Amino acid sequence: MLLLVAYTNVLSAAPGEVIDVKVGSYGARSYRADLRRIIQGDRNPEGPGYQDEPIDLDLGGVRQAHRQPIQPGSCIRIEDRGKVLSDLKSFTLAVPVWPTLLAGTEHSVFCMTGADVELLIAPDGRPCATVGDTRLELGVPLALKQWIVLVLSFDAISNEVHLTCIGSDSEIVDSSVGTVDRKWHAKELSGIHIAARKPGVMHFDGKIDSPALFSTSLDPLIAVARLAQPNKLPRLPDLVAYWDFTKGMDRTSVVDVSAHQLHGDTIQCPARAMTGWLWDGQCLDWKQNPDLYSAIHFHADDMTDAGWKTDFSVKLPEQLRSGIYAIRLVPDDDEAMAYHCVFAVRPPRDAVTGNTVCFLLPTASYLAYANHRLGLDVPGTEVGMGRLVEIDRHHDFLQMHPEVGLSFYEIHGDGSGVFHSSRNRPIVDMQPGIKGYLGGLGSNVWQFNADTHITGWLEHEGVAYDVITDEDLHHEGLSLLRRYNVVMTGTHPEYYSLQMLDAVQGFVDRGGKLMYLGGNGFYWRISFSDHHPGVIECRRSEAGIRPWEPGPGQFHHAFTGEYGGLWRRNGRPSTELTGLIMSSQGFDISSPYELTNAAQDPRVGFMFEGIDTTSGRNFGDFGLSGGGAAGLEIDRADYNLGTPPHAIILASSKSHTDIYLMTPEDMLDPTPDMSGTQNDTIRADMVFFETAQGGAVFSTGSIAWAGAMAWNNYDNEVSRLMRNVMTRFNKAESV
Repeated sequence: MLLLVAYTNVLSAAPGEVIDVKVGSYGARSYRADLRRIIQGDRNPEGPGYQDEPIDLDLGGVRQAHRQPIQPGSCIRIEDRGKVLSDLKSFTLAVPVWPTLLAGTEHSVFCMTGADVELLIAPDGRPCATVGDTRLELGVPLALKQWIVLVLSFDAISNEVHLTCIGSDSEIVDSSVGTVDRKWHAKELSGIHIAARKPGVMHFDGKIDSPALFSTSLDPLIAVARLAQPNKLPRLPDLVAYWDFTKGMDRTSVVDVSAHQLHGDTIQCPARAMTGWLWDGQCLDWKQNPDLYSAIHFHADDMTDAGWKTDFSVKLPEQLRSGIYAIRLVPDDDEAMAYHCVFAVRPPRDAVTGNTVCFLLPTASYLAYANHRLGLDVPGTEVGMGRLVEIDRHHDFLQMHPEVGLSFYEIHGDGSGVFHSSRNRPIVDMQPGIKGYLGGLGSNVWQFNADTHITGWLEHEGVAYDVITDEDLHHEGLSLLRRYNVVMTGTHPEYYSLQMLDAVQGFVDRGGKLMYLGGNGFYWRISFSDHHPGVIECRRSEAGIRPWEPGPGQFHHAFTGEYGGLWRRNGRPSTELTGLIMSSQGFDISSPYELTNAAQDPRVGFMFEGIDTTSGRNFGDFGLSGGGAAGLEIDRADYNLGTPPHAIILASSKSHTDIYLMTPEDMLDPTPDMSGTQNDTIRADMVFFETAQGGAVFSTGSIAWAGAMAWNNYDNEVSRLMRNVMTRFNKAESV
């Protein structure tokens, strides 16, 4: 187990800026902190060895450690502004509900805080309600994933309370009536929570459509008929509130369209722009008819903000060089249990460093995989690895503490997909020195630690470089890249926003040189929102290798309205940028490339200086990630899918195992010959092409490539090829 975990308020900061550090104890009594520059994070004894550099900066000595709670679970909080709710006497509450998880505990659908009024679902799935001392329970349990409308009404004259369940055909399914013995005191009402009694308590899993509250006791069928005409609701004189979930889809606010303006706020980022109770396949894009997308999907395990208090702040030195850094926290003076909060020091915002090489740290992809539990929660992982899972204390911590949140590779407790991931929480697998599940035989490093093979190579070669994160790129775009001759990707830049993709494409189109040093890059479309700092959204629509689907009609992001899924399906295949497209994945053994005749082309003579270019020769038959330069996730050239016609294939891998399978987007008609030993589309291609304005692209199409760069302490032909490419690309003139 881990003794403490922590996170910072940002993943990127410029010299002179302040970073806040938030620390939570899981057994530690105290800790001390220091600042380290991370150079090479792989601890494999067959590799170059772990390397970091301490920075001489006083971070304040020993501090007391304390536990900081995390409250997962999304809901809505509404305050009684102007004491509107406290004037209630009679009322009717109408709430469309689509439950996705019923068993095990009681769930709160709608709670009037402090007033003893609550709409509930019992552990056995039956709707319930409390008004004062009176509790009503219906006899028919709700069905999963079916819309019903719950109507709760109270008549202050007769003291009668009614609970009614109405089906999608507007027929009464069940009802119950009772008498409130003790007067219900609305004056005590302080606010409302929707989808929980309060944050962290009795959360509801499922969709809730826009609820309405009236100041009269209505016949339940009349209340449902009113809900079915939402545009007419604001004019009704007895309307207290109608929370129209179609308003502000990308925001944390929930809008009451009544004259009272009892607006609320979402907590822990539930899924918005979801099909509502009136949706029946009439429209597949919420922007075309928002009224059909009036639901919010809540989960008891949503968590995008741990909400921890800042333990201490660090002002970065003004002259600190750009790079990857970590604030290292040593609990109880136990160096072996140190926790690292990783972040990038980007170049200054108002000055240039003079460095002409930029390394794009793929932090959006780090968030996509943040705290993933693939090795233990997904049975097929060991099959895809061809070996047993390796477990360490970080993996154990994630199993014991699900409250730290999910990745895009998990599903919620109700079986639905995880649309959001966030940096506003501890990310225990984004640390140097730890192993993954999918990194292949040998080092078995994944994402962040695999990328430090590249920074380690840059340091070994003496290349001066800046580091920029995906979030920097998204917000500042091409202006951030124009100062560089060369932009290098990480090993797995899988998740990209439109702004990020446009920036890198714009860099290449204007004469920049791109070194794509990974596989499965530029694959899934994501969105950022200024209203959700540090959070990304991904909806895996139409094909692609994915653990879940977003559900019918829910393919467009709430943050931006953009169509989700593969960039290939969005008309921006990665071939247009890198010359390559995702071909296959397998996490057992990596393979060598075989050089083609094109390796002898004069156009790439600079690239192969000092390297044997004999056609058919194995190239890169070594590496720390699976034993070869081509593996884990691999990309191929495909001229039919957009590889530039003048791009040349310098080498291809040809000997993958049957663990490597064709991607779903390529598997139009499944046949038995779609595995690595039988299908020649399952390969990694090494590609080079020039661009019209004097730029160039070099692509490797393999996540395992960087592990081969680091082989034999960077003294190998893969590293030599990289050195040749970097030397030529880093010249200001055209290639």
